[in-house]
Amino acid sequence: MRTSRIRRAGAAAVLAILSMGFVRAPAGHLLAAGDVATAGTDDVVVFDEGFAGDVAALIERSGGVPGRIFDRIGVATARGMTPASEARLRSSSGVLAVEPDVLIAAPPAEAEATEVAVDPATATAVAGASPTSAEFYPRQWNLRAIHAPEAWASGNLGSSQVSAFILDTGIDYLHPDLVGLVDLSRSKSLVSSYSNEDVLVAALPGNRHAVTDLHSHGTAIAGLIASNGQYLAGVTQRTTLVSVKVHDRFRMGPISNYIEGIVWAAEHEADLIHLSVPVEFNKRENPGLVAAVNRAANLAWESGAVMVAAAGNLSQDLDHDKDRFRFCNTVHVICASATAPTAAAGVNGPWTDVDAFAPYTNYGRSTIDVAGPGGVGNPGDPRTVWLVCSRESQVTTAPQRPCRPGAADPRRLIWSSTGTSFGAGATSGLAAMLISVLGKDRPDDIRAAIERSAVDLGAPGNDPYYGKGRIDVEAAVLGSH
Repeated sequence: MRTSRIRRAGAAAVLAILSMGFVRAPAGHLLAAGDVATAGTDDVVVFDEGFAGDVAALIERSGGVPGRIFDRIGVATARGMTPASEARLRSSSGVLAVEPDVLIAAPPAEAEATEVAVDPATATAVAGASPTSAEFYPRQWNLRAIHAPEAWASGNLGSSQVSAFILDTGIDYLHPDLVGLVDLSRSKSLVSSYSNEDVLVAALPGNRHAVTDLHSHGTAIAGLIASNGQYLAGVTQRTTLVSVKVHDRFRMGPISNYIEGIVWAAEHEADLIHLSVPVEFNKRENPGLVAAVNRAANLAWESGAVMVAAAGNLSQDLDHDKDRFRFCNTVHVICASATAPTAAAGVNGPWTDVDAFAPYTNYGRSTIDVAGPGGVGNPGDPRTVWLVCSRESQVTTAPQRPCRPGAADPRRLIWSSTGTSFGAGATSGLAAMLISVLGKDRPDDIRAAIERSAVDLGAPGNDPYYGKGRIDVEAAVLGSH
């Protein structure tokens, strides 16, 4: 760990913050979109700042089994707690909150997908060449909309010295667009406590790392941040990617996974943390969870990491729903909404008004910082965003179904989808490029550069739909030299 980058966590996060309530369902139940279940009998325990007692012993005396302990932020998990043992622990000196560690499934899919088969033998791109030579770059309206090619032309391709930690479903690190970019030594799977996913990965041929992506969402985000550019270009070409698998193949995971993932990234030299988080909960009912998340984010910020999250895809007015807590509301996080073209002549364009506000995006002047290209449309629509597939996907429903290998077509390599996740992915790519230009340990300066260079759209100034504006890679990078 770079101890010089880690400072003592600041003041405890305020315990009161936002959401919608959660619905309890049996642990292990395959949740419908938006449903929530408790993660077994786990609880998240939040202690007073500076608590110096024996956390494990205190949990045991209260009648629980100690789980994960995050000393640096004063948070732990406990298993097997009954209402009586929860009450005993909650009444103990130094304990601020004891709340269920909720397991939350992804909301309605970030889009539809297009059945696309790609034979590796057809690729004409040369690894290491300009990102514009990627085989399917002509379809990538999203990168042209944010003026990434102009930044590439000036020699800005990112740096392998910059590490982007992606908290998501994992990464297909052997995909041609990603091979050699993923640091497996710092990558980690956190899904074994509630899912059989690690077992499924272990059964794959080739002794695969546990972060192998069985969904495709994490692989898609990875390819937006950085890509070798054989099939699709990424915003950068040289950023080092690190996978922290916080979701299983159903994009499901407990809140404690996100807390642990952020802490892991902060303690393993993350320069950028991308939060693909389909989580929201009621801040009034769960102030301890809010405090725990904010403490982890404070640690990451104090370690020098930039954090980016997606606004969400439910068309919610975040200014007027004061009880909802999303990771976009977390301290120090850059929140990205989504833009999309209004029309396209064909799969390779041309496109009309690529900066239109995507109708599904959450919005609110109090939450949205910037907007990025997220796309819109149904399967086959050229206004969607083209993404890297995980070839180990086991998801058979839209939108990830096209990535699932099959006997007739075992090598699917790209897919298309839409969502604020992908606008946020492009924003993370820009952040990674800016870190290579401005230097590390400057998260506030990176945020300022992204916001200052954004193209002001919608109402002048800070806008509920675009925030400071749609990101502009060329303006941000060249304006920072």
